[in-house]
Amino acid sequence: MKDCLFCKIINGEVPSYKVYEDDYVYAFLDIANDVYGHTLVISKKHYNNVIDCPARSLGKIITSVKKVGDHFISLGYSGYNIINNSGASAEQSVMHLHFHILPRKDNDGVKVWKELGKQTKALEDIAKELYFEDEKTNTIDYSKYAEECDVIYTDGACSGNPGKGGYGGIYIKLNGEAEEFSGGEDVTTNNRMELMAVIVGLEKTAENAKVKVYSDSAYVVNAFNQNWLTNWKRNGWRTAGGSEVLNSDLWKELSTIVSARDVEFIKVKGHSDNILNNRCDQLATAYYK
Repeated sequence: MKDCLFCKIINGEVPSYKVYEDDYVYAFLDIANDVYGHTLVISKKHYNNVIDCPARSLGKIITSVKKVGDHFISLGYSGYNIINNSGASAEQSVMHLHFHILPRKDNDGVKVWKELGKQTKALEDIAKELYFEDEKTNTIDYSKYAEECDVIYTDGACSGNPGKGGYGGIYIKLNGEAEEFSGGEDVTTNNRMELMAVIVGLEKTAENAKVKVYSDSAYVVNAFNQNWLTNWKRNGWRTAGGSEVLNSDLWKELSTIVSARDVEFIKVKGHSDNILNNRCDQLATAYYK
């Protein structure tokens, strides 16, 4: 951001005493110079705080924060404090995501924790008020479904046809890491959402990659496995009966993406016992529900 102090430090517009830098964070000594080695670790991309930072990005930032703290341990410190304030009410003074790291030694005389007083409400009552369950929590171990190539599961759904629709998918890399994705449109069809799921999924893979696409859509799978797409292209994007191929804009886009990869399309039974297909359906329907 133009007027953000920390953005200016990252860009070199304001001087700082750098101690570490990687793709995700920039770490430098706090100008307060109150505790020896007091370090600020700030995100390179501007987020106001933890509240508006996406979980995936925050995970990478936290990994870098730990790397800085562990470096202090390697220098002979026995511990470190990590402090973060998110939001003005939490006493955040600079609205750019950052963490304070304080290297610590036994009996160093530093007191970080304040006396915060005592609550009058019982912990049992507070727990009832604050407790929540994350209905979106996904406990599937996607690494079990990794193969010798990239794997993509997809599904599309529509409330009304046409109507409000969504698509969902799971991209599983060779190393077992996985990424869920979803999206949708307010006015669309089920077939368009099936196609969009495959397009978005394949765009996440590298060119020349070997990929298996699992879909419950015969419309998608048969177009490739039964040479419908080849015939449509040869006929100028017209069917054997001479009519224009429906969704030709998406078919053309998908055809281009597939031509740059080694893709195998595999039909799975929908709304059955396929865990990953069912998860894709949840992601797709969540858009319009």
